[in-house]
Amino acid sequence: MKRSRCVLLLAAFLLLAVQGRAQQGATSDAANGIAFFKGTFGEALAKAKQENKPLFVDFYAVWCVPCKKMAKTVFTQEEVGKYFNEHFISLQLDAEKGENVEIARNYKVAAYPTVAFIAPDGKALSVNTGAMDKDELMEAAKIVAGERVSFEELYNKYKADNSDFDVQQQLLLKAPSFLQAQEGMEADKWVTRLQKLYKNYIAAKAPLKLINENDYKIILTLEGDEDKEHKQYVIDLINDHLDDWTKAVGKAPSYYIVEANDLLAEDLAKDGNAKYKEYVEKVKNQYAKAYGVVGLKGITPYEKSRLYFDALYNLYKNKDVDGYVKAMQIYFGKMEGNLRSADYGKAAQNLYMAAGKSLKSKDHEVAIQWAEKALAQEDAVMDRVNYMVMIGDSYRELKNYAKAREFYNQAFAETLRLENMEMPQAMLQGAIKQKLSTLELLEK
Repeated sequence: MKRSRCVLLLAAFLLLAVQGRAQQGATSDAANGIAFFKGTFGEALAKAKQENKPLFVDFYAVWCVPCKKMAKTVFTQEEVGKYFNEHFISLQLDAEKGENVEIARNYKVAAYPTVAFIAPDGKALSVNTGAMDKDELMEAAKIVAGERVSFEELYNKYKADNSDFDVQQQLLLKAPSFLQAQEGMEADKWVTRLQKLYKNYIAAKAPLKLINENDYKIILTLEGDEDKEHKQYVIDLINDHLDDWTKAVGKAPSYYIVEANDLLAEDLAKDGNAKYKEYVEKVKNQYAKAYGVVGLKGITPYEKSRLYFDALYNLYKNKDVDGYVKAMQIYFGKMEGNLRSADYGKAAQNLYMAAGKSLKSKDHEVAIQWAEKALAQEDAVMDRVNYMVMIGDSYRELKNYAKAREFYNQAFAETLRLENMEMPQAMLQGAIKQKLSTLELLEK
């Protein structure tokens, strides 16, 4: 139910870059906390079979900050340790190391932290993505242990009485972890059921009964981008009662409106659809209060949106690279003091994505300038590698092969900082080596 977007060489890894930065391993040493089994996954599963207990697995990555936090603040608690040590065989797995990569893939681990409860026969009982506090982890554990109502039992309760909002809320809160443990046609069946339940639930409780933290969490996790009409309905639902939402949840709903409206405008502008202007107008009219949380200096949210999306539309619709470059220079000037490295990097990426091979030498020179500005302000390794590769690509098109090689080599060297991320590191290095090989052919 979630959106996935890709840009340039590092698309598959940008999500990971956002979620965490390099750090030391995620382990729990507290005497009163969870006693993690010291051994392989296979050995832990064999012990689970021997003792007839489910297996609890903490899939972590050594660079993942939330993983480290859970290991130090949740797994170490006495209540958690006592319960888990009695009911489960527990194991921590570095999901990016050796054979653990394939094990994580088998249980559909796509982000960190992910904790899974696995039956002694190896079947997933529950897979939970994202950091959990003590209460959330204990609740998940007690469901698996049979001390709380299971997802299927909740669903049967819902079928018996589809007017009970409490049961529906519990179902929808548990839906992501339940769905992640399903496979094949069974997963498709449940997705269809839960999408229908979710939309009916939103419609039945709207507008005022939805204004609470749990229902906001449900909207965040289950409202995708595929059904744009329903997403627009939810955005307006929140916006129409934004003061009440702010009192209940804080500023998050305003940011949700801003992000969603910007995304709708961006998609239309890139499609060359002039309807994007309707979403730009909402910035100063219908959604003005929500956009007030952005806190820009020297420029209004409306002016920012109009400048940026007009430039984007012109580039994708008319392939007017010169017009785009001029418009973005004005945009950068107006946005001075509000700009981030990603703004320059995104501007350069749009040049490549919209115009590609049709870019002229002067356009590549502009792209290099923007990417270098992004690089100068960026500390994240993966983003730095991305910008270096972009610069190398432009120098290659300018036939300045020496500079292209310089930036490709810098990008490769930067990947060495990903020493604890073996799989992403290997894939990135392989892609860069391919670019270097292509460069050798061009130089001959």
